[in-house]
Amino acid sequence: MNIKDRISVKTSYAAIIATLGLCAVIYLYYLGGSYIQLAAIALFFGVLFLWTETIESFADFHFTREKWPLNVVVGVIIGLAMFVIYVVYKRLDLSHIEFNVSIFAAVTMIAAAEEFFFRGYLQGKLSKDYNVVVRIAIVTVLFGLYKVAVFSTTQTFLSLAEIVAISCLGSVILSIQMEKMQNLLAPVISHALWDNLVYSNMSSVPSWVTTSPQWTETLYGYIHRFAGVFCSQSDLQTYVVAGRDFVTCSGCTGIYLGVFFAFFLYEKKLFDKLHTKKFYVPTLLPMICMFFGLNILTWVGILDPYALSAPHLQIINYCYTICGLVLGFSGSVWLVNVIREQSEAWERRMEDWLRDYEYIVIPALLLAFLSNPLSNPQLTAL
Repeated sequence: MNIKDRISVKTSYAAIIATLGLCAVIYLYYLGGSYIQLAAIALFFGVLFLWTETIESFADFHFTREKWPLNVVVGVIIGLAMFVIYVVYKRLDLSHIEFNVSIFAAVTMIAAAEEFFFRGYLQGKLSKDYNVVVRIAIVTVLFGLYKVAVFSTTQTFLSLAEIVAISCLGSVILSIQMEKMQNLLAPVISHALWDNLVYSNMSSVPSWVTTSPQWTETLYGYIHRFAGVFCSQSDLQTYVVAGRDFVTCSGCTGIYLGVFFAFFLYEKKLFDKLHTKKFYVPTLLPMICMFFGLNILTWVGILDPYALSAPHLQIINYCYTICGLVLGFSGSVWLVNVIREQSEAWERRMEDWLRDYEYIVIPALLLAFLSNPLSNPQLTAL
C-alpha cells in the first residue's frame, strides 16, 4: 500500500470518527448540566479539528452547478415521492396541509446542513475506500445514530424507533440519489422539500420544536447583547427565527451575509476581474445611497415604520437585507484588492487567512446548523 492509499484510509476513518463525535456532541447537548456542556464544547472542537484536517477544498462537498436544472427536477421528484410514501405510511389527511412560513427557513437550513455533512462530506470521503453498498450502509447507520442522539431524551422507545427507521429509509434514498447524480444539489432539494411538506401537514407545531434547553436561552441572551454593540437591533427591522428575534437587524444581517459570501467565494482571479469601476459604481454607490437613505428617512420622521402595514414593513426589511448584502460583498472585494495592492506581505497573509477561513469557518457554520443552539436542533425530527 503506497503513501496515498494509507492517507486515504486514514481520511475515511477520520470522517467516521468525526461523525460519531458529532452524534456525541448533540447527545450531550440535550443532557444539560454545566460539566456536560463543557464536555460537549471540548468534543465539538475535536470534531471540528478532525473535519478540517480531512477537507481539501469546498469541492469535497460535491455541491456544483453542473447540470443544475436536471438536479433541481430530480430533487423535486424524489422529494415528492418520499412525501407520498410518508403519506401512505401515516395515512395522513392532506386537508391539513398549510405552508408554515415561521419554520421554513430553519427547516430548510438544517436539512441542507445534514446533507452537506452526511451525503456531501461523509459519503464523499468513504467513496475511495468502500464500494457503493458499504458506504451507503455506513452513512445510513451513522445518520440513524445521529437521530438517536437528537431524540433519545425527548421520545419514548417506540416513537424513537419509528423516527430512526423513517430517517434511515430516507437516508438510503438520498444516498442512492447522491451516487446517481454526483451532485449534492439534488439531495438537498429533496430533503428540504420533504421536511417542509411534512411540517406543513401538522395542525400545530409540536412542543419539541419550540422547546430548547435553558442553557441555550442563556447563550442566546449573551450573543444578542454582544451583537447589540454593533447593531441597533430595532424590533421592526429584525427577522424572527424559531420564535426569537434574530441577533442583528435586517440591514446588518445583509452586510454580514455579503461579507461571508465574498470570502467564501474568494478567488484571486475573480477579485481581480471585479476590481473595476464597472463593478463598484453600480454596486457600491446605489446601495450606499439606498441603504443610508432609508435610515435617514426613518431618522427624520419621513418614513415611520410603525405606520407601515406588516407586508410593507417586510418589503422594507427585504430591501435593507438586499442592499446590505450587496454592500458587504462589493465592499469586501474592494477592501481585499486595496490591501493586496498595498503590500505583497499583506497579500500573502490574507491568502493564508482566507484558506483557513474556508476550511475552518465553513465547517464550523455547518456544525452550528446541525447542533443549532439558537433555532432548536429538534427541528430535525422528521
